[in-house]
Amino acid sequence: MVSQKYVGEYYNLGVNENTERGLFMLFSRWTFFQGVVVLSLVIFSILMDFFKEEISTQMSSSPVITMVLTLVFITIVISLFSLLMIFQTKKSKTFLLHPIWKKMHIIISFIMVISVIVFISSFLLFPLDEVIQNSRWILYIIIYYFLFLINILVLSIVHKTIKRSTSNEKKIELSFVWTVFLLFVIVFFLPSI
Repeated sequence: MVSQKYVGEYYNLGVNENTERGLFMLFSRWTFFQGVVVLSLVIFSILMDFFKEEISTQMSSSPVITMVLTLVFITIVISLFSLLMIFQTKKSKTFLLHPIWKKMHIIISFIMVISVIVFISSFLLFPLDEVIQNSRWILYIIIYYFLFLINILVLSIVHKTIKRSTSNEKKIELSFVWTVFLLFVIVFFLPSI
C-alpha cells in the first residue's frame, strides 16, 4: 500500500494519471496504427504518381471509368482519414468531447473558405500550376488537405446532430459514408447542373 504522503508528493510534482496516460497515448499501439495509416496515405500518393500515365489513359477512355476511379480514390482517402480518427477514439476517450466540437462546423467552414481563397489566389499570383506539374506531391497534399477538411466538417455536423448516446466510432463511420456520398454528388452531379 502506498502512503498518502507519497501519493500527494507524486501529484504535486506534476506527474499524475493524465501525464502517465499522455505518455502511454504517445507510444500506444493505436499511435502505431495511426502511423501506418499516414504511411499508407504517402504510399498511395506515390503509387498514384507512379501510375499517373496509366490512370490518365484509363480516365480519358470513358466517363464511367473516370467516375469509378475518382470514387475509388475519394473512398480510399476518406476511409484512411476515418481510420485515423477511429484510432484516436481508441487512444483517447475524450475525443469529440471537447466543447469546441459544438462550434467545429463553423470553425472548419471558416478555415475552408480561407483555404479556398488562398488556393485560388496562389494560382493567380504564382506559377503554382508549373510547380504542381514538376512536383506532384504538392497536388496530393492539397487534395488530402481539402478532403480532410471536408471529412472533419461532416464529422462535426454528424457529431452535433446525432444523439450523445451514439458512440464516437459510429459517428466517424456515419461521417465516412456521408462524406463519400457528398463528394460523389459534388464531383459528378453538380457540374452537370
